[in-house]
Amino acid sequence: MNTDLSFFVPISRLFQTRFQNPHWDRYPEVEKNQVEAVCLFLGAYAFERQGRNPSYAHAAVTAIEEARICLYPGPNFKGVVRDKFSQSLQGQKLNWKNSPLAHNDGNGCDCVWCVFDGESLISAAKQSLLNGEVKPIWERLQRIRGVGPKIPSFFLRDLAVRYGLTPKKEDRHLLQPVDVWVRRTVQWLANKNKMTEAEVAKWIVSHCGEPELANQGIWYFGAQIAQSELRLFEALRSRKYAKMLIEDHFKALKATVAAAEHWLHCGTSQAPSR
Repeated sequence: MNTDLSFFVPISRLFQTRFQNPHWDRYPEVEKNQVEAVCLFLGAYAFERQGRNPSYAHAAVTAIEEARICLYPGPNFKGVVRDKFSQSLQGQKLNWKNSPLAHNDGNGCDCVWCVFDGESLISAAKQSLLNGEVKPIWERLQRIRGVGPKIPSFFLRDLAVRYGLTPKKEDRHLLQPVDVWVRRTVQWLANKNKMTEAEVAKWIVSHCGEPELANQGIWYFGAQIAQSELRLFEALRSRKYAKMLIEDHFKALKATVAAAEHWLHCGTSQAPSR
């Protein structure tokens, strides 16, 4: 396989269908509604860091949705969400210094609500990309407690894909999240043993006209199709082998869909009762 990243661009459709769209489709009013925007950000992005507790994202969204019914936009809403989040985790020790929901009533609060001060963070981010202000919104998102540089890149990449936005090239590398699969793929293609995350991100932008789609496709191919370093590198050596892995993946997806349809038609009536 050569350094042409266009191979990975159509694979991004699989990422969008399986991982991105289910989150975004759940909240159709994210551009107008701050609560929906925060639910999307917390449910799909804010807790996606190494060593995360997978319950945090679910607990955060549940807390917001429960508090929203009777309290939003009252003055106690942010505090109640924080308390419900803690309660739903049943006494787990929480690091509030690293939580986007840790609201305080003092000046300069950096919880997810206060950083955007009533504005939908989706709308703010979209407008920033439209205005060519990539770095300012990337940095603003990092003001949210517990959010480092990778999460804004992940979020802004998907936002750009969702709305068909094309950021200016000099800052476009900030929309390139770099995980182990992206790093392995780019270092192999670039024939370099060690590259910084910034070098990897800039390499993707310089070698593809649709870098956000390529980034999604690279991750999906590595994590979901190749699933191991050995098979990834073999696929990068051989386009024929890569296509064989994709065909096998499609067969598995089709079998999964068939099993799901069978369960929907037959399994629900046979489900055990308590």
